[in-house]
Amino acid sequence: MAKKDTSKTNVTARAAAKLEQSTCRFCGRKPEVVRVLTPSGKTQMFRKCCASAGIAA
Repeated sequence: MAKKDTSKTNVTARAAAKLEQSTCRFCGRKPEVVRVLTPSGKTQMFRKCCASAGIAA
């Protein structure tokens, strides 16, 4: 098998896809999510980006 000169991965397309995914669907900022333990003992995902933007999600 001969070594190929080009990669199978389209770097430009991957960079564009990464930029599209890097916004929160509620507030439009970069997503910042933390796991919070509720008083009942369950874990819940909490969006810090929406809380700092003033959006309760």
